[in-house]
Amino acid sequence: MYKLLRAGIILSILFLSIHHVNGQGAQKIFNPIYQDYFDSLKQMDYPYTFPILGKKASKAGYDLPYAWGASVIYFTQRQEISINQTLVGFNGSDMVDVSNFIKFGPTIANTYAVTVRPDIWVLPFLNVYGIFGGGGTQTEITLIEPVGFQTKQNFNAKSAGFGGTLTGAFGPVWVAWDNNINYANIEVMVEPVPAFNSSLRIGHTIPSLRNPQRNLSVWGGTFYQSIQNDTQGSIPVSQIFPGFGSGNFIGALREWSATLPPGQRLVVNQIINKLEDVSNGIDPDNGTIDYKLDKKVAAPFNLIFGAQYQYSKNWMLRTELGVFGRRSQFLLNLNYRFAGFKKVKNQ
Repeated sequence: MYKLLRAGIILSILFLSIHHVNGQGAQKIFNPIYQDYFDSLKQMDYPYTFPILGKKASKAGYDLPYAWGASVIYFTQRQEISINQTLVGFNGSDMVDVSNFIKFGPTIANTYAVTVRPDIWVLPFLNVYGIFGGGGTQTEITLIEPVGFQTKQNFNAKSAGFGGTLTGAFGPVWVAWDNNINYANIEVMVEPVPAFNSSLRIGHTIPSLRNPQRNLSVWGGTFYQSIQNDTQGSIPVSQIFPGFGSGNFIGALREWSATLPPGQRLVVNQIINKLEDVSNGIDPDNGTIDYKLDKKVAAPFNLIFGAQYQYSKNWMLRTELGVFGRRSQFLLNLNYRFAGFKKVKNQ
């Protein structure tokens, strides 16, 4: 009965938690060491199609990043989930609410993912991107009532999404506001589960003393995540984790079931009967447990701190750490950029 709860709770979180660190965009650093370099930008006839308004920004002395890019990102996260409502059914029957009759302890999702993110600077201050990846999670769930039980389960999933980043800068100080929506495709779910992520970063760029295109950026900010509250799916009784249908558990579950209202007791007894069949080596046929969960991240906000080393306009390495707020994160991002297509000149 409770494996279905783990699947709905945790996998809907897995890839939805992925956030992305984008470059800080166009900058005009007031540094006399690079005065000649920034003056040369003003004299250049900006030749590339993107970003739109790139020529005007260049004439104003802004150093534009190459418009086109692709990132490979490794991401890991530990997050606590809160379950507000639990409904269960059996073999397509009407679901019943058992929220008032079961009690969960802390539910923790430990996630890792590897994603690829193609992106483009459409405007000097606007970057848009896609997200494609896969990975897995280990779920730690603790059931307190009606029986004490703790388990860990591993799941895999694929994800896809899209997003955009708005940036602004004054000299070496910059602000970036990133928003994306991501969908996790999980085999036990009825449909892909969406999540919305938003982050605000304020950073400072420290230029190299030898190369105007080489620098180190550091930043701090806040990260927000919202997941779809309702998760619905089903799972075969035969996949209930080993040991749950043993005699002690079955006896405890039957005692608990006897205290339930008639509607809940009918559905729960059907599930218990099938669990007992499995524990006795009897084939449960096509018995499935249906479920619907109302859940949310325990704390939607947390703090983020990061850094980026730009070796050149082509290559950048970024890292970011998230802390506090019942969520911890670590991200490592390798970004390659190229200038893209040149404008066609009128003859």
